[in-house]
Amino acid sequence: MFLELPLEPFKNWVQIAASAASILALAAAAFWFFRTSKAKQRIQFDLDCKIYPLAHNSKKRVAEIQFCFENKGFVEHRIYNLSVSVHSLESEGELNTKEQTGELQFKHRILARTQLVPPVGKYYFIRPGIRQVVTHIVPLDANDSVIRVTAGFYYLERRAYPHTARRIFSTGPANLT
Repeated sequence: MFLELPLEPFKNWVQIAASAASILALAAAAFWFFRTSKAKQRIQFDLDCKIYPLAHNSKKRVAEIQFCFENKGFVEHRIYNLSVSVHSLESEGELNTKEQTGELQFKHRILARTQLVPPVGKYYFIRPGIRQVVTHIVPLDANDSVIRVTAGFYYLERRAYPHTARRIFSTGPANLT
């Protein structure tokens, strides 16, 4: 009456299909992880600056530039080629601006673009969920009342696109530490 079919070949095919489905699900999860922001750069980068007067030299001040990194992602990131430049106004009497953008020009170079070398290795690293501050100290003339700090770094050693920040700071008496 009933035909009896052997079930053994079907069991093998079902096991193969289940294994293939598991491999595809794992590959899809890995693809999703690397395509979404979970593994991408999520560094918040900002600058701060503290100005210190000198007790025995009224013609100079000291600026402590702070590079503030916060890793908001889920993976450790490396910071390659961290660099900084510092400029001040050439004259407070005449504020020069760029014709095309109207941006104020800071023509007096205090510190040319300088790469900051990490204490060990070729890069700084920031673990997930960590806020890290790197500092660099430069001398200023007491007559520099406003400075512009520009800084940047690369996520990759081969320099794809830089992550940059630029801010201005008053060096006047209200900001002296």
